[in-house]
This record gives sequence, structure tokens and C-alpha cells, in this order.
Amino acid sequence: MSNYELEEDKLKSHLIELERKHKELDTELEVKYNNMTVTDEVRKMKTMKLYLKDEIHRINARLIQLGLEWNEIMKVVY
Repeated sequence: MSNYELEEDKLKSHLIELERKHKELDTELEVKYNNMTVTDEVRKMKTMKLYLKDEIHRINARLIQLGLEWNEIMKVVY
């Protein structure tokens, strides 16, 4: 297996995990916002969600350089 394939596989699995965490945070935030209380915990969760989204975009950009886009990966997963 070449280094190219190793890097691509690592990026794919990391991207999938980031997407899972992002969706999980999104669900938690919806529940907390429905309670109408914006606490420090909610602010931290929103910050983490933004961080995950940035990381997803960074990895997707790298995968595009490698010739594989996020949409192609998600088709395989779902």
C-alpha cells in the first residue's frame, strides 16, 4: 500500500468521525436551545461544532487535492 493510499484512508476515516461528532453536537444543541437557556456549556458546544466544521472543510480540501471529494466518501458510508 502506498503512502498516498494510507493518507487517503486516514483522512476518510477521520472525516467520517468528524461528521458523526458534528451531527451529534447539532442534535444536542437543538435540545438545549429548545430549553431557552444559553449557558457556557452551550457556547462551548457551539465553538466545538464550528471547530469540527472547519476541520471537515480542511480535510475535504486535502481529499480534493488527492482526487476524492467528501460526497464520494459519504456515498460509501451511507
